[in-house]
Amino acid sequence: MKLKNLPVFDLIAIAGIFILIYSGYSTIANLLIGAYLVFTVYRNYPTLQATKGSRAYNAGNTEVAMKYFEKAVNHRFAKPYIKSSYGYVLLREGRLDEAEPYLQEAANMKTRDERFRYNNILNLAILSWKKGDIDKALETVLNIKEEYKNSIMYEILGYLYIAKGDYEKALEVNTEAYEYNKDDNVITDNLAQTYYFLGRNDEAEALYEDIIDYVKFPEAHYYYGIILWKKGDYLGAYESLENATRLKNSFLSIVDKDMILSKFEALKEEMAAKNLDVETLREAKKRADEEKEEEERLSREKKEELIDDKKNEYKVD
Repeated sequence: MKLKNLPVFDLIAIAGIFILIYSGYSTIANLLIGAYLVFTVYRNYPTLQATKGSRAYNAGNTEVAMKYFEKAVNHRFAKPYIKSSYGYVLLREGRLDEAEPYLQEAANMKTRDERFRYNNILNLAILSWKKGDIDKALETVLNIKEEYKNSIMYEILGYLYIAKGDYEKALEVNTEAYEYNKDDNVITDNLAQTYYFLGRNDEAEALYEDIIDYVKFPEAHYYYGIILWKKGDYLGAYESLENATRLKNSFLSIVDKDMILSKFEALKEEMAAKNLDVETLREAKKRADEEKEEEERLSREKKEELIDDKKNEYKVD
């Protein structure tokens, strides 16, 4: 780190240490160094706790994560981004009243990084939606859309239109978002969901096939499973909905665990009524895949033979 980027306190402390050392007051300099190191650890304590909290939360240890975050935000040197992170975690856990003051405080703070302010505005938009005012949420995002045009903004705006049930507007926004970043799985899922709600299942299925092996959120597996069910692919539907039941649901979603379990049970009931056994279907699919693979192998060998014959035809002794 360059000295000019250090806080004034650090510059004064470092300057004082060097002055004492070159003046021959090594004992006092050592004491000052020790005090400075202790203070540095104390000042960075909230950052260390927040880092532990983030790791615990990402690992699924929500209760442990909350304890770390609480220690971080209650520290006198808690930075704005730490309070913002804690507010977002509270928001994801559905603790809206607790999240609001942290998100509001972070949004009102003056920082040099405009991205920080805009991210907090987006968090407040989500808060408005989950508190029942989706129009305010949409207005909040639309107010910064042109100033803060990125994937996160598109993810939230596109999903808000889906949550509102305005699927034509959702199609417009999510198509624009997909053109902006088709490698973003959330954006792709938003567009696929939009197609699903508009009854354009073939287009939704094609998008899901691009991302379904990589996404770790249940919504994609849920809608993909329903689409496969509707087209008669019971095994695909079963496996996709089963995957959805295993993934953690977010409070920031219109799909909850009960919806997934209910749909999965309905599928299993229909399969039972049709005498469709999952393991039997898996065995049949395995045989079909093996047969297809064998056909492709034979086809490749046939093409190679034809190529060799063609080469031999033009050989000159």
